[in-house]
Amino acid sequence: MTLNDSIVSIIRRAVSVSLATAAISLGAVLPVLAQPAMLVANQSSARINVRSQPTTSSQSPHYGLAGDRVEVLRSTRGQDGYIWHYVQFNQSGAKGWVRADLVSLLAEEGCKN
Repeated sequence: MTLNDSIVSIIRRAVSVSLATAAISLGAVLPVLAQPAMLVANQSSARINVRSQPTTSSQSPHYGLAGDRVEVLRSTRGQDGYIWHYVQFNQSGAKGWVRADLVSLLAEEGCKN
């Protein structure tokens, strides 16, 4: 390896570290991009469990009703095989996990498909 190769390698590593640091810093500053959604159920009076973890075996400290507006903050596949959305309720600000089949994603306001 020549001196020039060593210098180029050092510069590449420094740039990589700088870019990684900038990405982490921006992630701490930028807002989470939430997806507007609404809770849905077969019966309009059904209580929809809002769980502390993405699994049907976790506690349900909250519940929602069909029609409640929420923001989906993130999603995951639980160990129980279901897809789960971590939501925040628009009115109360409560947060928790809801099974994806009980959440209807909405088009963002002002956007046309």
